[in-house]
Amino acid sequence: MRIVRYIVIGIAALIVAQPVSAHAGEPPAPHDLWQSWPWEPWVVLGLVLSALLYLRGLQRLWRRAGWGRAVSPRQVLCFGSGLLVIAIALLSPLAAVSEALFSAHMIQHILLMNVAAPLLIWGLEPTLVLWALPVATRRGVGRWWRRRALLQTGWQWLNQPGVVWTIYALTLWLWHAPRFYQAAIASEAVHLLEHVGFIASALLFWWVLNRAGHQTLQLGAALLFLFTTALHSGLLAAIITFAQRPLYPIYAPYVWAWGLTLLSDQQLAGVIMWVPVGFVYLAALLWRLWQQLAKADAETSFQERPESSQVNLQKFLES
Repeated sequence: MRIVRYIVIGIAALIVAQPVSAHAGEPPAPHDLWQSWPWEPWVVLGLVLSALLYLRGLQRLWRRAGWGRAVSPRQVLCFGSGLLVIAIALLSPLAAVSEALFSAHMIQHILLMNVAAPLLIWGLEPTLVLWALPVATRRGVGRWWRRRALLQTGWQWLNQPGVVWTIYALTLWLWHAPRFYQAAIASEAVHLLEHVGFIASALLFWWVLNRAGHQTLQLGAALLFLFTTALHSGLLAAIITFAQRPLYPIYAPYVWAWGLTLLSDQQLAGVIMWVPVGFVYLAALLWRLWQQLAKADAETSFQERPESSQVNLQKFLES
């Protein structure tokens, strides 16, 4: 109950502080970049709550299973790094500059979708949040979930690779359409919706690729999943890069302060989306190939062990 009290106090403090500390006004120019630290109370609250729940669940799980069991220290490092990347994307001067430059906004989106999301998924053990809850609450959540057949069906539907691929692609293309993108820049509410869509679709994407139901996609399906995603995101990047006119004129009042034109900023954003994101998908492809080769090598080594050693093992077990 103590942690709940602290959380309630924290929420109240953040809400009270918001009108005073929230970033407002024109986007920063280069000379005041490092003085521009946006204060987003709900982002801070989400990060703090995520970290608290993760650490509380980890403490209880390790107390039961042993240190480093069920969740490895490497997973903990991945999850913490994912939260840090979200903080850099949304709470650092990068977030302020993203209101002035399309290229900075593109970096922000890449950090959220292609860096933070896979790190969080690699670091997350699905039952960890339940371990953070009191025993009675945990059992109550389990009973509630077992009675919600419709929700279970919906979650199974969301775990289908084709569904997730489509959601991810539609989210990416929709929010880079000039009309919707500029609406997000002009409105805080729409901007929040954009970021929620990016993070949620990316978490689903990396979840299905790596962890859904504790079973990763078969190698062929994973390669197709990643390759086709790289193709359509590369196509979008190419459209942005080679467009002959500015697609996002909303940045017109601000880009000149950074020594750029609308078109050069747009081209830079397209290249940023094209090359680094392509490397992320390539790295994921190579990782899956390495996993498959390592698994095949381990199975081959086991099958090729001398028969005598297997007989000796059998005799040892029977003795």
